[in-house]
Amino acid sequence: MFFIIFLTIYILANVYIMYRVVHDLNFRGTTAITFLVLYLAITFLSVYSLKIVRFNQPSIITKIITEIGYVWLGIFSISITYFLLSHLTIIFYSSPKFRYNITIVTIILIFVSSVYSFLNTCQTPQIKEVKISVPNLFTDKFTIVQLTDIHIDTATNYYEIKQIVDITNSLNPDIIVFTGDLADTDILKTYQKYGLLDFKSKYGAFAVSGNHEYYMGITKYETLCKNIKFKLLDNENILVDNKFYVAGITDYKTSKQVNYKPADVKKSLENVDFSKPVIFLSHQPNSFFEAQKYPITIQLSGHTHAGQIPPFDIIEYFMYKYFYGLYKEKNSYIYVSTGTRWWGPPMRLFSKSEIVKIVLEKANTVK
Repeated sequence: MFFIIFLTIYILANVYIMYRVVHDLNFRGTTAITFLVLYLAITFLSVYSLKIVRFNQPSIITKIITEIGYVWLGIFSISITYFLLSHLTIIFYSSPKFRYNITIVTIILIFVSSVYSFLNTCQTPQIKEVKISVPNLFTDKFTIVQLTDIHIDTATNYYEIKQIVDITNSLNPDIIVFTGDLADTDILKTYQKYGLLDFKSKYGAFAVSGNHEYYMGITKYETLCKNIKFKLLDNENILVDNKFYVAGITDYKTSKQVNYKPADVKKSLENVDFSKPVIFLSHQPNSFFEAQKYPITIQLSGHTHAGQIPPFDIIEYFMYKYFYGLYKEKNSYIYVSTGTRWWGPPMRLFSKSEIVKIVLEKANTVK
């Protein structure tokens, strides 16, 4: 049912875009046919790219097709948003000349936004530093590096992930946490090529599953975490060096839908001594509504990507109370990251990919 609804909306949206361009720009004859054929061809390619992205041993041609297809999906997403917004003006000014001019302006804005969004993801992830005062901290300063939503797929360059590993290590973290959606394809045979064994931190690395882990195969992810020495927290907690806790749940939504180790916040915090700092990991931020009932120090999440591109940034802003950034409820914090990389189209318009450096500081040392 979901696929049927999605496909119906996708087809109607593309028909609307084609109509606007052909009608408003007064395309006729060969010009109209050429535009429609090219548009339909690349639209089909974008849908096909969603299928081939899961190939385990893609060819160079497959990678190119995947990239083109994904970029086009991003352009389509921006296009339908801008065309619908411009349609609001047509309601009041519907003359052929005005429609022509507003459509030209819309296409220019789509082009500029798409180019910027693509170039934005070509940059190295920014280092986002967040400082939080913690009254029960066992030391003056404690550094957590959060990675999330890396989304390795068939088109991902090995060097790109190795660079993320190097940046993470350069921050000298006390712990590394990964809050889900590592890969969209099976990387059990290739994970060493990405440098995933090279993470370094004082107390180790901890992880939870995201929704894409269930799409890829949750048992494969469990094996992968063992191989790369990430402690996977499935509705459990661990006391580290008798100083602090790291707790985590399976994906808050998908685990319940497939009934495999359903997310259980209460179970994940069983027997925790809350006089010590508690770092709670959950891929989806909505679990914070439940987690904040306990005196956790901070929840770290991802999943939203800060929307990446329109209209998803607009939709998700209203869907999620904890959309992006640092929030505080009672005495607990939550930080929702934009993601270390992105999903699908390699495009970001109003946000940047980030590696998050969370610095916990003992309360009486903060001026």
